[in-house]
Amino acid sequence: MKRSFVSPVGVGVLSVITVLLVLTISLFAALAVSTAQADLALSQKNAETVAAYYAADAQAAQLYAAFAAGDQPSLEAEIPITQRQSLILRLNREADGRVEVVEWRTHTSDVPAEDNLPVWSGEEGGNG
Repeated sequence: MKRSFVSPVGVGVLSVITVLLVLTISLFAALAVSTAQADLALSQKNAETVAAYYAADAQAAQLYAAFAAGDQPSLEAEIPITQRQSLILRLNREADGRVEVVEWRTHTSDVPAEDNLPVWSGEEGGNG
């Protein structure tokens, strides 16, 4: 007598599960690569901004040193960092010759708002 082995789960079902598993792993791999590329782009932009800030800060420090060595009563400077940011420096000389740092901060310029966005104002029959 010949005995034949019959699988309780058909070969077709195992093949379908294997294909779905491979597709799922491929999807997660693609998402991981996409996320890594986005993180790289953001890190590069952040590195450029930080480098620009420290370059502007070094320039402000040079202005401070030149002001401290001179005899001007005050100094105001705006050093650009990026297109939208700048470093604002304001220095005053005290009566005894000491230098007072009035302001040493970053300033972000306002971005003009678009007026053409259809925002509901809460009233019936019209936009903003």
